Amino acid sequence: MLRNYLKVALRSLRKQKAYSFINVFGLALGLSCCILILLFVEDELSYDRYHENAEQIYRLRVERFSAGGEAEYTSTASAPMMPAALNDLPQVQAATRIDERTYLVRKDDLAFYEEHFFFVDSSFFDVFSIDVLRGDSDQFLKAPYSLVLTESAAQRYFGNADPIGQSLDVDGRSMGITGIVADPPRQTHFTFSMLGSFATLESESGPSSNWNWWNLSTHTYFRFGAGTDIDESQEMLREMPARYIGQQEQVSGYRQFLYLQPVVDIHLTSNYRYELGANSQRAYVLVFAAVALFILIIACVNFMNLSTARSAERAKEIGMRKVSGARLNQLVTQFLGESVVITLLALVGAMILIQLLLPLFNDLAFKELSLNYIERWPLVLLMLGGAILVGILTGLYPAFALSAFRPVDVLKGTVSPGSASSWLRQGLVVFQFTISVVLIIGAVIAQRQLSFMRSADMGFDKERILVINGRNSDVVSNQTEAFKASLEEIPGVRSTAVTSTTPGRTPFTNVAARERGMTEEGQTFYWMAVDHDFIETYDVEVLAGRGFQREMGSDDSLAFVLNESAYKALGWANAEQPIGEELTRQFGDTRNIIGVVQDFNFQSLQFSVDPLVLFINPPWYNLTSVKIEAGAIQEAIRDIETVWRAYAPERPFEYFFLDEDFDQQYRSEIRISSLLNVFTFLAIIIACLGLFALASFVTERRQKEIGVRKVLGASTGEIVRMLSLSFTRLVLIAAVIATPLAWWGAGRWLDGFANRINLGIDIFLLAVALSMVIALVTVAWQSVRAALANPAVSLRSE
Repeated sequence: MLRNYLKVALRSLRKQKAYSFINVFGLALGLSCCILILLFVEDELSYDRYHENAEQIYRLRVERFSAGGEAEYTSTASAPMMPAALNDLPQVQAATRIDERTYLVRKDDLAFYEEHFFFVDSSFFDVFSIDVLRGDSDQFLKAPYSLVLTESAAQRYFGNADPIGQSLDVDGRSMGITGIVADPPRQTHFTFSMLGSFATLESESGPSSNWNWWNLSTHTYFRFGAGTDIDESQEMLREMPARYIGQQEQVSGYRQFLYLQPVVDIHLTSNYRYELGANSQRAYVLVFAAVALFILIIACVNFMNLSTARSAERAKEIGMRKVSGARLNQLVTQFLGESVVITLLALVGAMILIQLLLPLFNDLAFKELSLNYIERWPLVLLMLGGAILVGILTGLYPAFALSAFRPVDVLKGTVSPGSASSWLRQGLVVFQFTISVVLIIGAVIAQRQLSFMRSADMGFDKERILVINGRNSDVVSNQTEAFKASLEEIPGVRSTAVTSTTPGRTPFTNVAARERGMTEEGQTFYWMAVDHDFIETYDVEVLAGRGFQREMGSDDSLAFVLNESAYKALGWANAEQPIGEELTRQFGDTRNIIGVVQDFNFQSLQFSVDPLVLFINPPWYNLTSVKIEAGAIQEAIRDIETVWRAYAPERPFEYFFLDEDFDQQYRSEIRISSLLNVFTFLAIIIACLGLFALASFVTERRQKEIGVRKVLGASTGEIVRMLSLSFTRLVLIAAVIATPLAWWGAGRWLDGFANRINLGIDIFLLAVALSMVIALVTVAWQSVRAALANPAVSLRSE
């Protein structure tokens, strides 16, 4: 019986090759898109779950409020918080801190800037599950100046030699290597190349329990015991700063509150200051999960539409089977079997498409996904089960609709099975294009918002600025003027500036107040150390007063320049009022305000411009910005490297372009826009395949009507318009339904941006027009062919 069902199914597929291809290819494309997106979603949800006790690991985050009411939300805590928490919370089984640094590391003639150098406590391996390749993890990081390398770092400095017992120069420190560990998995919210013992910092600065409670410089993690009441621990932690520092909060101008954050939630829910890496958003994962479902639904709708549309051709077959004694359950099983055969063929095609599309998908998603069907056989079984389920669900209605025909009516020709479900087919077409129009609108809005952020006026000029990484280098702190003078002699170099950081990289934060006593007027500001040429090099407009000037010697130690947000936060009404007034930096000095510059976006356009203070402070200098003339970039880079080698022959020449570095902040937006564009295109392709096949079917059914109309004088254009309007009307209904849905969803997404585009009506009109054009193009060929056909052919049987 099953063999007979299979033979009939394959015979039916061969008989209608075009429709079979559209069904199989459409489903294969839908399944491959769905599986690719689900691989992406699985990867996003797997971050930090590789740790043995992942559900018991929490990160300490801080909400800090200045006396002026300004809030600062950070992923970092102060170093003494961990020993204090261990003292107060017996539920904590292990704890560790991470102090991230960037250091120049040397071995003989090799030198590299290690941007992910972590100082950690010796309990680091009690909290996190990191594979140990060599050495004893219990003894790794207990002694000062001990060092653990990742496998890739060990290869970089030592090749295939055994590094255990050898040493590296880490920013002037000789640190002995005690262990080698595997590189951190990619699905983690932090990555590192080297681990130095936290005891090193304590040996240089004293016990961390005595360190400053307001210096939020370390990431702190706790591993709780199974069954711990986290809410109870949270309540004890929240007020811990007040218990340990008491009235000192009033002196500092801050109040601090501590919160526990599950480590498995960090990647998708955490976007606080000083994150160890770029995180994503849960909303994006939900969006793509919905897109996967929508694309699969569109593909399934195609199958249902074509199956019900072709029912007329199988009506006599069903009538004959019933007359021959076939029961209802046998007919239902037959048609469900055909549906499952189609989905299984589509699954085979999808598996081939996945392997072809995966490299491109990885490039767009910034991932390194792979799918080995042998190694991941449970996933293959899941895909197989899913395909069978899809086949059954999509085949249910056609199976029952076809098997319900009355054989007497069918064999007499008094029923037209195909037309009985036309309302359903039309409804499914509307549903398909509603999803497609929503995706089109979403893709257009995401692309416009991304283009807006990348091309908007930031308040400064970020084009053709090359930034040299001279972190902790004497070149940019002790030889600044001579180094800059040599750079400015290079043809094509317009100007230079040295800074502590650059726009796009978060500056240091601290409290500032208009009075020396740090009274309740204190506000949390960002602070950026710059030199005299920063304002000119970055083309920042001075609104009042002046910028820093070399001839004014007092500017080096007695001057501040504020942005607009800073003077407004301190209560001044206009840019002229602060000029000549004093400003005090917490734990720092008091200087005069000499100028106010316009607000410029030193952070992503996702955020509003915060208060910023510029000041001269050579010990903070890390980076050298070089403004290059257009057309002279490659030659200038070679000459800049030559100058660098002359001043710092022992240091590597590393640089980046500011505009490219700044755009890294939009990594998530670039990814979602690119993926949404691709999957919107594929969803439209799948929908159009179904529309094309349906149009072909309808024109076949209406051949005699078209012949009669032509005989009675209807023109080709009138017939094309008649056939096309029947489908474009459905697409127009879909657009009317999709527009408010897309407007609501896009508005919610754009609310997350401080600087955003306006949702003008042109976006929605463009999407509607595009969907109409797509529908017209899809059905045009079939309509024109039917209109040009010789009416004698279709009427000769009459």
